[in-house]
Amino acid sequence: MVNKKGYREVLNADGSVKHYRVDITLGGKRITPVCESEEIAKATVASLVDQHQRGIKIIPTAKSRSITIKEAFEQCYNDPDNGWKDTEHGKKQKYYAQSFYNFWGANSPLTDVTKDEWHKYTAQFQATATNNRRASCMNKIFNYAVENGSISPSDKVKIKRKKEKLTRLYAFTRQDEKAIYDACDRLGFDDLKEFITVLIDSGARAEELLFASAKDFQHFSDGSFTLNIYRSKTDTESNIGLKKRSQEILKRRSNSVRFFMGSYKHFYRRFQHLKKHLGKANDKNWVFHTCRHTCASRMAEAGIPLAKVAEWLGHSPNSPVTARYIHFYSAGKIDIANKLDEYDEQLDSKVIPIAVGNK
Repeated sequence: MVNKKGYREVLNADGSVKHYRVDITLGGKRITPVCESEEIAKATVASLVDQHQRGIKIIPTAKSRSITIKEAFEQCYNDPDNGWKDTEHGKKQKYYAQSFYNFWGANSPLTDVTKDEWHKYTAQFQATATNNRRASCMNKIFNYAVENGSISPSDKVKIKRKKEKLTRLYAFTRQDEKAIYDACDRLGFDDLKEFITVLIDSGARAEELLFASAKDFQHFSDGSFTLNIYRSKTDTESNIGLKKRSQEILKRRSNSVRFFMGSYKHFYRRFQHLKKHLGKANDKNWVFHTCRHTCASRMAEAGIPLAKVAEWLGHSPNSPVTARYIHFYSAGKIDIANKLDEYDEQLDSKVIPIAVGNK
């Protein structure tokens, strides 16, 4: 018999409580997940009723059936409170979900994802940072499945994120930049040359710049203008200034639907060809993201406060990530050393007597 509260006790042979089973019908579908405690059962019922009232599709469950990986992801993706549906962030989650389907099978039970199986899954990849993002996606799927009663809390797997290694500790020097532009001229890659120029000047991510167009200009009464950059990673927007050379490039390209009409794959392939031409094919530091580090480093070299650099890059004000982006060039380090020498000389010329005892 279904309890009016929406859940009931399941007893052992001796009369003790084995667990609690939610037993509720919403929209003509019966949902019966198992819960470890009465508190969890109450919370599950409240969550299911809330989802039903908000029009979120609820997949019915039974004791003999477990929600599939694809069903669990779709539930999570379509909930407006998660903010995944029809967003750039959501597209990335779909990309990670597809790799889950490829490994486990889209129609495999979510409970097939165990810690041991997860380590086997991630062993096929090398990038720790991307594996952490995959882990975040899977953890979100598990958490949501528990919240809406699709699986029991005891079936939930908590995947730990690994400490990310500091990689790409590099910024392009002026010599690197000149070599890139010269190679672009020789190879006839004019679009790549201008693309990299604006990446270095703006600090935008490659995919962010590819979405930018003239509608993102913010004009001022004195004729100057700035550029609004949509930060796909955080689903926010930030406003930046533009150096003269980038202003000229973007003005010239402002009649197109987007400033740079090529796809990411187009620019990526050309950059790989350029790297090979320069003997940098195996250099992991030579990637589009290094342009972003270069922008941050040059801003710091120019004396721009760290908080301003963070704002420019779209980071939070006190983000430690900004500091990781800054790499001082050799000339700057020599200048710092020279300033320390000058300071030592000033200290020597201003010897302060030290009192000893009562003297």
